[in-house]
Amino acid sequence: MSNIIQIKVEELNALPATKIVENEKVERKFIQMYNAIWGSQMGEQIYHKEVFNFQKVLRENPAVAECTKMSLFGCFLDMAVNGLSLDNTSRPHCYLIPRNVKTGHKDERGYDIYEKRASVSVTGYGELTMRMRAGQIRYADNPVIVYEGDIFSISLDSGVKKITYSAAIPRKSTNVIGAFIRIIRTDGSEDYQWLLEGDIERLAKFSSKNNSYYKNGQRVEGKANELYYSNNGGIDPGFLENKMIKHAFDAYPKVRTGKFTMMATEQEEEDTIDYGFVSEDGLNEPIKSASSDSSVPFGEDRQIEAPTPVSVDVSQEDESQGF
Repeated sequence: MSNIIQIKVEELNALPATKIVENEKVERKFIQMYNAIWGSQMGEQIYHKEVFNFQKVLRENPAVAECTKMSLFGCFLDMAVNGLSLDNTSRPHCYLIPRNVKTGHKDERGYDIYEKRASVSVTGYGELTMRMRAGQIRYADNPVIVYEGDIFSISLDSGVKKITYSAAIPRKSTNVIGAFIRIIRTDGSEDYQWLLEGDIERLAKFSSKNNSYYKNGQRVEGKANELYYSNNGGIDPGFLENKMIKHAFDAYPKVRTGKFTMMATEQEEEDTIDYGFVSEDGLNEPIKSASSDSSVPFGEDRQIEAPTPVSVDVSQEDESQGF
């Protein structure tokens, strides 16, 4: 008996946003994907947990609930693909973010038509979890924020990065001048990564660019995330900690994510993941990756591979897609 699970786009569009995740086929697809990818039988338990989290987000954020049903469905399945959670903890793994995206069509005046789509935005803590699970690193220390007046220097000794740091206690200033993080590789060796004032300024400019938009055919310059300037004109320390974790892995191998997921460090080319969509005529419905459309102003950098898939008994269709 075939285990292929297909969900018609028309079925999803007929459902209220909060009811998409309660659909029987969506439930079966989520559990099947989770168990296949992670070599686990925890899919059903994780499904019920993420249904609660997902519906809570939609109730509390109407802008997300207004996104296309296909993108909401895809984001929910990405909870299974990424192995992350929407739990709203002090160090959340990810968020659901609404974005206006070009549809590829134009109105009668020749202007681009946009629609609101949801995507999963992975935080630095979520990315750290994915990289440890993928076996790229053993662990990483909490980022250290460097303030003006601290002793801080960077050196390279025979190709090995070294950092000298001593905090000024009591603080001489609240002005943040950088951050660094210590990463322990799987072989036990140390790696240090850092962000300095010039790097922070570059990220703020990138944030402004990504928040730009078009109005009446004219490009309107956007504003950088307010957290870049909320600390007496400087970057918020907690915000910088998250940025430090994300950008610590710029030079590390990529980790696979779902089609509807993006990270701030890199947007990767489209992965082949079967979301089970079919049209009324029974043909597979193509889905474009959230990170593959250059018109989508996702994130502040670009995106990234989840753990190596585990081989289990699933449908031929899922096996052909790498599950």
